[in-house]
This record gives sequence, structure tokens and C-alpha cells, in this order.
Amino acid sequence: MTGEYGNRKNYEGTHYLAEGFSFDTDTWKSGTNNNVMVLGPTGAGKTRNYVKPNVAHSHESMIILDTKGSLYEELAGELERSGFNVKVLDFTNLRKSCGYNPLDYIRYDRDKGRYAEQDMITLCSCLIQSMSSKEPYWDFAARQYLECLIGYVMEALPVEEHTLGTVVKLLYYVGTDVFDKLMYEFCSERPDSMVCKRYSSMKTIRTADKMDASIKGILSTNLDPLCFDDALALYSREEKIDFRTFGTEKTALFLTVSDTDRSLDKLAGAFMTQALQQLCHCADTSPCHRLEIPVRLYLDDFANTIYIPDFDKIISVIRSREISVSIMLQSVTQLITLYGESCANTIINNCDKLLYLGGQDLTTAGMIAEKANRTKDSILSMDLEDAYLFVRGSRPQKARKICAA
Repeated sequence: MTGEYGNRKNYEGTHYLAEGFSFDTDTWKSGTNNNVMVLGPTGAGKTRNYVKPNVAHSHESMIILDTKGSLYEELAGELERSGFNVKVLDFTNLRKSCGYNPLDYIRYDRDKGRYAEQDMITLCSCLIQSMSSKEPYWDFAARQYLECLIGYVMEALPVEEHTLGTVVKLLYYVGTDVFDKLMYEFCSERPDSMVCKRYSSMKTIRTADKMDASIKGILSTNLDPLCFDDALALYSREEKIDFRTFGTEKTALFLTVSDTDRSLDKLAGAFMTQALQQLCHCADTSPCHRLEIPVRLYLDDFANTIYIPDFDKIISVIRSREISVSIMLQSVTQLITLYGESCANTIINNCDKLLYLGGQDLTTAGMIAEKANRTKDSILSMDLEDAYLFVRGSRPQKARKICAA
């Protein structure tokens, strides 16, 4: 079947959860979304018993968060032989990585004749994260500074200078006569722009020297680790990711991040945020308003490696676009810590499949016990090879983990 709903054959496939348990990825048939949450502590088999079997037999395009680089080494060759276009974005070895420049994915609005302000705001929220609910003002103010800088780079400078490195160079001029002259010239021509609005706020804050210095300190703390020599080369590399190809040809991108060095986690989070944003845009502008080839994001060690702003809202709207996520967590406590209880519950509730691989976290065990109508003690004392499986519309199932190859 083709036409209004695209080629249905592209959406038909099997996704494996446990021994003898799988689901049809055609959401029209199943009536459920394809989002999966996998819960289990280190060593429980999230990668070995869930990610690897599904990546190896996938019919979908994929973005795979690879926290050790081992998945790329083990699966890239097999995927290439199966017809996948395999790429690697390696934040552990930037010299061997394809390119990535966050500013490349800020869209140009031809109707308005300017770059999309919302894209800039989203990027800034990734790079300057507000993790303190008690004093969020400082982070919000730092974002406004950064929005001004990125807006100026995008609107006033030539395309070849549209990189994160240029933004950091401009940061060093903030507060000087040179910066004020640049802003004056730009705002004279574009007084209604976001750049001018943010610059006006900056001038107000600059009257309080200590406050201004603190905000610039927050900016430097967050951006300086992203602008060493290898990172600057990464932003300017010619071979970069084109998200449009994910929906038209089978593509597997391995995003390699370190599980010990967290300095580039924000860059990884920005990439995943922009990936979801771009994929949704590709779906919305396609003739059938969905991706021709579905795309799945495997978010291993989700709570420890990346933060995606408004993820609770994003996961609620991707199903109709043929985008899905597999979220791997050690416990629901991690998710609550990262997003807060309300947003964490929204994320959990938008995963129509939940696979529990055991563990000792009491909050998680309590949730699973209630869902499975079992005692918390029986959940905490599960056999190491057992799992509990929850699929919306079906009764809870006790199962065995998939045997690793």
C-alpha cells in the first residue's frame, strides 16, 4: 500500500524484546507506538540482550548511542553487508569521526528572510543546561547571551563562518568597544531581530559588573571544553550528517561517547536533540507527512550520557512521523533525577513497551511490582535470566532474556 500513508512495506518488521516475544513495528496493525523502555542495572543485558539483537536484524534506519565504541566494531560490517549506509560520529576520537557542526542544523526561513530563532533557542538550551531549580536565572541569562552570539554569527557573517568556533571567538569580544560597534551596526539594520532584543538585555545586565562577569563565566565554562583544536576541525569537516537520507535510505549512525570522560556530553545531547528536530521536519515536509523509512534512536545509558530538553514533549509526538526511541536506563530513579517526576512519568507512559531486566533499585522494583501485580520482594529476587515484559493492551508477561550470540 502506497500513497497517503507511504509505502507500508517499509514499516513492516519485527522488533525483539525477550525469548519468544516480539512485536510488529507497523503501528497501524499494532495500534501501539514503537517506543521501548529497557530497565536494568549494569550487566543486566540491556546492550547484550536487547540492543545488539535488534540492531543486527533491523529494517529501520538507526542512530545508536554507543558508549564504548564496541557496537560499531561488532556490528558495522554486518550492517554494511545488509545494505546499510554506516556512519560514525565519534566523540572519543574526533579525528576519526565524520563532521558535526551544530549551527548547520539551524534552518533558514525563506518567508521571513532569517534563520529560525526557535532552532537557535533549542541549541542554546542544550549547550547551557539549567539543572538548578533554585537559581535558574543565571543559566537562562547565559542562554540569552549565547542566543545573541549565535544569532549574530548566523545573520551577519558569511556561511563559512557559521560554526561553534566562531561563536566562541565572538564571546571573547563581549563587553568591548569592538562588540558594541558590531551590535550597533547590525541593530541599525535589523532592530526587530532576536539579536537586538538579546543585546538590549545584555546591556542592562552589564551595568551590574559582578552579574555580567558571572554570566560570561557560565558561558566560558560551558563552551570552552567544546572548542579545542580537534573540535574546531570537527565543525568544519566537509563530510557531515544529512538527516534527510535517514528517511529515504537505510542508514545506521553510531554516536560514540565516552562512559568516563563527560566533557562532550552536551555536544552529544545537542546532536540528539537536533536529530529529532530535523527528522520531524523531514517527516512534516514529505508528501505523506511521515518518513518513508522509519528511524529508531537507541539511547543506551540515557540518563548518564545526554540530556534532551523537552524530551517528554518530543516523545509524545514522534509516533505519527515513523520515529521511535529505545531508552535504556538503570532505574526510573535516574530518569526522575534528570527530568523531574512529572516529565519522567510522561516519558515512561509514552513507551508502549517496557522491558524490565531486574535490579535493586527500590523505586523501580516498586513500580514493576505494581504493574505486574507481584510483591516487591519477588521482583527484587528475580532470577538473573528472567525479565518482565509490559506491552500496552496486553497482560504483563514473565519472560527469559534473549540469548546473546
